[in-house]
Amino acid sequence: MKMISVLLGLLVVTLTETSDIKGFDDTLLFDINWPGSISEELSIQNAENEHLILTTAYKEKYRCTLPNIQEVELSATDNYDGPSPLELISPLFSQSSCSYRLESYWTYEVCHGKHIRQYHEDREGKKVKVQEYNLGFWDKNYYETLVMESKAVEKESKNVPLSFKKIDGINLPYFELTMGNGTRCELNQNKPRQTKVVYVCYIHGKHEIFSFKEISTCLYEVIILSPLLCSHPKYKPQETGENEINCVPLDDNPKRPRNMMKMIQESKKLRRRSDIDHIRVEFHPLDLNEKEELPKVTEAPVDTSPVESFLAGKNCLNGGTGWWKYEFCYGKTVEQYHIEKDGSKTSINLGRFNKAKHLEWLELHPQKRPKPKGQRTQLSHLYSDGSVCDKTGKARQTEVKLKCLDNASNVNAVSLYLLEPRYCEYILGVESPLICDILARADENGLIENVDDDAIIEDEISTVNIIRS
Repeated sequence: MKMISVLLGLLVVTLTETSDIKGFDDTLLFDINWPGSISEELSIQNAENEHLILTTAYKEKYRCTLPNIQEVELSATDNYDGPSPLELISPLFSQSSCSYRLESYWTYEVCHGKHIRQYHEDREGKKVKVQEYNLGFWDKNYYETLVMESKAVEKESKNVPLSFKKIDGINLPYFELTMGNGTRCELNQNKPRQTKVVYVCYIHGKHEIFSFKEISTCLYEVIILSPLLCSHPKYKPQETGENEINCVPLDDNPKRPRNMMKMIQESKKLRRRSDIDHIRVEFHPLDLNEKEELPKVTEAPVDTSPVESFLAGKNCLNGGTGWWKYEFCYGKTVEQYHIEKDGSKTSINLGRFNKAKHLEWLELHPQKRPKPKGQRTQLSHLYSDGSVCDKTGKARQTEVKLKCLDNASNVNAVSLYLLEPRYCEYILGVESPLICDILARADENGLIENVDDDAIIEDEISTVNIIRS
């Protein structure tokens, strides 16, 4: 006889008969019921189902009937002879339909069957400066060939499982297109940028962009939620119901295990106590001659340690959601890096701060000097002498723009973005409420007096993680 021990909630489960448990899958949902007894009708229905004898720590025994989980019938998929996935989404290609995703700095434009673009607009009065990269184009001439190939592949591989992508914790089948021949990427051996466009069935979708990310250097992935794919049975999300496991006591054991009853009682007590804690009734004698005194308002002390730590270069800011991440340590360095799964790190220095070179840069570019104190919204600093650039043979350099971020819900919120207007010459934008506190402290060159390191408490220093690029 084969014995299998299973941990099930509070129960130590012992299988006392040889049994091949089918249908158990971590994507299936189960609910354990304790009906006390099984009706005759239900006993007949469950006669062919598998059973387990469960034994608790207090030697209580229960007979549990496992649900008969039917395998999903594939007849609808096997008999499907309708349009291919590419043909189903093709109406998007002829409708001049575009989807957009707005992030803190970049805007992503996906024009289905045409192109994918990443851009940012800077408005100065009536002038508009556009920074943009094409992330991929669609070849119209390739459409018919691709349709024929996809139909042939679908006929040959009807029983081959589809690829799935986890979205909001659910594995969903998807159809993928590649759009290439985008703007050439200097960081990837001057190869054209390309994007994998992933279409997922979502019945309430409006072809919106669910996510957009850089999965490796200049290779992107965008997920589109579209109802057009839902008419194909292979791409419909599988409905998962809840399967009931009925457990009844053997001999004279209680309806439910003792430990479970104890847990339910404790839960009820905690719930009642929580409800009572929310109710407070007070009675005070009423004195009509008493004058009401307004409470004195005391201003909370402002914690300046994050600002001072930032200015000391000890509180470094990290940003980026794509393949490359960025680290900015004020008054020290700007680094671009990527950490592999094995922990190895690829790092490129984009510049180090040198006061003399910063002042020389201001002499050549006087427009970079800060405005008068009452009008300032940003400061510009030069970080030079970075890693040597393969394209230019010169050291990389970065202009760091420190911008005041007003009306932020979180005083520690920070947004970082990196531009490369010319080969190996970068602009790093740093937007944060922290910057608002230091604008007035900067001199005519945008510099701030050295911070006394001894005044900074090490325990209060932390690295701020940025969630937007």
